Amino acid sequence: MLDSSTLFFASIAVIIVMTLLNFLTWRTNKNTPGTLLYIFYPVLLLGAVIGFTLIGKTHNLIVISIASSMMFGASVVHSLAICQFLDYKGPGFKLLCAFTAFSAVMLGYYSFFDPSLRERIYVSDVQHIAEAAFLLFLFIKYARKPYPNGTIVYILILTLVALSFISRSLFMANIEQPQLLQSPWFSSLLFLNGVIAPMFYAAGMALMCNERREKNLNKLADKAQKDLEIRGLFLSTISHEIRTPLNGILGSAQLVMNQSTDTRNKAYCEAIINSAESLNLLVDKVLDYASLDQSDEALYEEDIEFKTWLNNLCLLLSPLAEQKQLKFELVCNIPEQACYYCDQQKLRQIIINLVGNAIKFTDHGIVKIQVDLISDKHLEHTIKISVKDSGPGIEKDEIAYLTEPYVQSSAGKEKGGTGLGLAITSRLLEKLGSRLEITSQLGTGSVFSFTTTFTLGELSLVEQRHQNKDYLTGLEVLLVEDLDLNQKIAIEFMAEDEHKIKLAKDGKSAIELMQIHHFDVILLDMNLPDFTGQEVLKRLQRLEHKNQRTPVLAFTASLSPDEVKEYLALGIKDIVGKPIKQQKLRQALSDSQSNQTANIAVELVDTLYDETAAETLTSSFSEDEVSSIYNEFVLSARTKLTRCQELIDQQPEQCIKLLHRQASTALQLGFNRYGIELKKIERRLLDNKPHNNLLDEALELWQRSLEQYLKYVRGQLS
Repeated sequence: MLDSSTLFFASIAVIIVMTLLNFLTWRTNKNTPGTLLYIFYPVLLLGAVIGFTLIGKTHNLIVISIASSMMFGASVVHSLAICQFLDYKGPGFKLLCAFTAFSAVMLGYYSFFDPSLRERIYVSDVQHIAEAAFLLFLFIKYARKPYPNGTIVYILILTLVALSFISRSLFMANIEQPQLLQSPWFSSLLFLNGVIAPMFYAAGMALMCNERREKNLNKLADKAQKDLEIRGLFLSTISHEIRTPLNGILGSAQLVMNQSTDTRNKAYCEAIINSAESLNLLVDKVLDYASLDQSDEALYEEDIEFKTWLNNLCLLLSPLAEQKQLKFELVCNIPEQACYYCDQQKLRQIIINLVGNAIKFTDHGIVKIQVDLISDKHLEHTIKISVKDSGPGIEKDEIAYLTEPYVQSSAGKEKGGTGLGLAITSRLLEKLGSRLEITSQLGTGSVFSFTTTFTLGELSLVEQRHQNKDYLTGLEVLLVEDLDLNQKIAIEFMAEDEHKIKLAKDGKSAIELMQIHHFDVILLDMNLPDFTGQEVLKRLQRLEHKNQRTPVLAFTASLSPDEVKEYLALGIKDIVGKPIKQQKLRQALSDSQSNQTANIAVELVDTLYDETAAETLTSSFSEDEVSSIYNEFVLSARTKLTRCQELIDQQPEQCIKLLHRQASTALQLGFNRYGIELKKIERRLLDNKPHNNLLDEALELWQRSLEQYLKYVRGQLS
């Protein structure tokens, strides 16, 4: 162990450094409670250490008392500084002060009235233990969560100090003054309390101040975010409020201009209208920009056929170019029928902003949208979309600021505008995980481009599937079906086999599509909102169309012997029964292209609830969607039956349509007996046969079916 003189000087040096560090910490955190007081802790500690150094040379009770008092004072200041920092106002500090005062009295007693070195050391040790215990309590209870890093440092050193003083008070034997400085207990405690502890305390306070400052910065950041939201809300509110009187000004000016015969008044009115329209445009842009500040919603991604979507968008933009006699073209270098999942609303606004700007600043020449495939990875494509123009170009030093709000280029100031278009575009691209790139050359034109990665949509995935030799794939199919649930399931099943599908929701649109396009097979629902399937086929016989030899498959749940004979008499190739089964649909589509004899049989289990129905749905829908479909049907079935009872006599056609939809859905969801019963009632109404109390019986059957379904659900849950 180091000799006492070396330890004293080392302790004095470390405490001076601690004083300096505490001073610097206070300078950086002047508004933090406790940091100023913390500077005085090492000052008092330094005085105590110097006093104890003098004791080694002369046994002076007055010096001993002063040094011990400074040590106790340092303990109180240390604890008070920590209490102020942690904003602790409990009784613990008062108890510590009272105990310290009592210890000082006992120290005086054992110094002047009953001198005993061992008792003085014992009193001093107990006071140090009390201080360490109190500070440990503060840090564990009040500082651990807000200041985790500083707390670790303090807990480590305080635990070590407490254990060391406890050990000395328990195990140190009686000792006389001459041997005190040579005692291992004295030197080790001096090294710990005078050298190690001050470094830990200074570091701990600095860490806690940093954590406090970081916490305050986070609060300021949150406040800034709230201020930003308030600003956005303010702009939105003001913009909306301005619109009302602005529309009044526009309307009134137009009325005055139309009614006035004075040329001068008309000119004034035109000036008012032009100014109001400019102001209206500014309000719209400000509102768009404010909504981006406020909005933090997730992307709403949809599966779109990208080339078709772009072509439709260009149809909206081309009239603007034609007005200025500009050439407008789209060059799309991506695979045919490429489908991507993307937020088409945001993408649409981005492209409209860029193309609108290009047309606005280009007086002659060309505006072009170019789409290039940059990377073709598994299940995703990276594409680059560029908008090129032959406009005046942009100064290089202006390009860096164009995406800032309300900033315009030199050309922009001449053409007018708000300076928000590119700022909005840039913000939208950030939400898509991309950024706007601008290149320009004066007198030649500009290119505004961005690169983004899209996940492949369903049709693109179909392109990658391997062909199965057991059945046909890639047929051109016309699906004629009005029920959304059946549409979704049939399209999902056929997409798996790479069939290309066009959809018609009624007989009229089906006939129109058959006159325009040729199909390999037609999947025809036999009960549509406007015509029956039979009427569709009869109308086609009297019309010229491109599907004279195209096989037609009946898509129906009406499978009575008479109906089947009627279907076959009309030339229907095969029947795909409802509920839809993938294997039957797949087989019927394959057989339609051959001379294979139709397989009319449809397997339908005679049961109140078919538990396998949900499995069919899970191949096309998520679990949440399946649950939602069942819940909607179960909750509305009784109401719809009651509605049928109201319509059956007065509006039988409406009743038939409602029964048809309910029966189809019931069969698809596995309520087989109930669905068959509704089909029977529908058939009787179509044949104008008496229905008597069939709907009442259907209601009872529904109740039994519902009980069976709920029993199945409870079994699944358990």
